[in-house]
Amino acid sequence: MTNKKKSIYVVINGRKPGIYSKWFGAGETAEQVEGFPDAIYKGFFTREEAVNWLKEFSPETLLKFAPNLIEYLDEKDNSSPTLAETIVELLNSEKVVMFTDGCTNANSKAGGYGVVLKYKGSVKEIAGGFRETTNNRMEIMACIAGLQTLKKKSDVVIFSDSQYVVNGISKGWAKKWKAQNWMRNDKERAENPDLWAQLLELCNQHSVEFRWVKGHNGTKENERCDQLAREAARKGNLPADEALENPKPLNHASLFSGMEP
Repeated sequence: MTNKKKSIYVVINGRKPGIYSKWFGAGETAEQVEGFPDAIYKGFFTREEAVNWLKEFSPETLLKFAPNLIEYLDEKDNSSPTLAETIVELLNSEKVVMFTDGCTNANSKAGGYGVVLKYKGSVKEIAGGFRETTNNRMEIMACIAGLQTLKKKSDVVIFSDSQYVVNGISKGWAKKWKAQNWMRNDKERAENPDLWAQLLELCNQHSVEFRWVKGHNGTKENERCDQLAREAARKGNLPADEALENPKPLNHASLFSGMEP
């Protein structure tokens, strides 16, 4: 018998898929999987064990449930040890630096989003939530809310821990889905077309670059976004995510009349 404790937990299907270092605690593993239908998760003693377990799943499965974990298949770490220096360099170049995050409440279907914007010497925080939504919708909504605050055409770098969001824009998935009348392929509709349409329109109004940052990795701006999102999701009297609760037949004319932050 050993007293060695597991130090890494992988959540593939849960409220917020990702890599966690604790079982109990605010926002940690237990909150993501307890009471979640068909949760897929496992604890490990080493990162190598966790990565090997992830490799047992197909990329298609991870893309469906946990796109933010795909990077681990190649054992890549896209978070930079000089991220703070990178932010300073971007700000010195007069770029808007934006960190975003979204979440859903562990005890309900409510969700929230958080944004931290930096420009020169200024910092602005934004948060909001909805009484019933999804994690991916909140990840997209965070980007929308941040970009909507910009009063003029800007050069923006958005840091997100959501591969779904980063790849959706950077790899052209959202543009492709839009061109295909919001179909992922011949049989499957793309999810969240109302929000993708809004985000694409905002990206056309600005010069926007998306960069992935590993979540729960000690990046203070990302951690602050997570805190803002969770606080927003716990508030009372949250508005309805109308596009999700009362979906309308899909047509291009209605795509830009979705929810407001």
